[in-house]
Amino acid sequence: MSKIGKIGPVLILFLSGCVGSGMRIPGPTRHLSGVPPMGQLSLPVAGSNQKEMPGVRTRSNRDARQISSGATAWVGKSRLRHNGTTFRYDCSGFVNAAHALAGEDLAHRNTAGMVKYAKSLGLYERVGSPGQGDTVFWDNTHDRNKNGRLDDTFTHVGVVERVDADGTLHLVHLGSKGVVRIRMNLLRPNDYKNDSGKVLNSFLRRRTKSDRRGTQYLSAQLYSGMASFWAAGTVASLD
Repeated sequence: MSKIGKIGPVLILFLSGCVGSGMRIPGPTRHLSGVPPMGQLSLPVAGSNQKEMPGVRTRSNRDARQISSGATAWVGKSRLRHNGTTFRYDCSGFVNAAHALAGEDLAHRNTAGMVKYAKSLGLYERVGSPGQGDTVFWDNTHDRNKNGRLDDTFTHVGVVERVDADGTLHLVHLGSKGVVRIRMNLLRPNDYKNDSGKVLNSFLRRRTKSDRRGTQYLSAQLYSGMASFWAAGTVASLD
């Protein structure tokens, strides 16, 4: 695989403080948690016989699986350090660390920086079908600019660990309880659970008294795009 670069020196889930463009320090993560794993996870592989729904990608390749494994390896960890490099303990720092374990360098970019980078590579998709190893972005997971409006873009980021045949994505992100798993189903964006009680979408925004009518809280409702950094070739670094 051509590498981007080499690495150098739950019920309610509360999100806050993923760094925005231009910020170099991590924000608070005290409002973050997640959905615990449901039994032993088994990652799908290319050639799997699992029958998937239209628009669902359960299959992946080796490069994508390496990113997924890199994300999973940090679950439960309280520090993000690899090969002498310590990554910010926030959502974007975690995504950087996940890619680092797979030999990919995202140059310590924050969430907005990753989106800019992905767009420059032609890898960003606003409407897509996220698969294993993909990086997923969300808007309005918290009121970053504290103006009471739903106008905060790219406030959170995570990595897809695996995909169920019904389109439910199992993702890993950094929360107040550490690096944890959450879920998202873009085919059923307004459903927290299905009729069988399976969690389809985690809550990704805290309910507050100032919330306006129509405020959205579920992961799929707040989804803003995806990027397959594992598919990138050798490219020039961006500032």
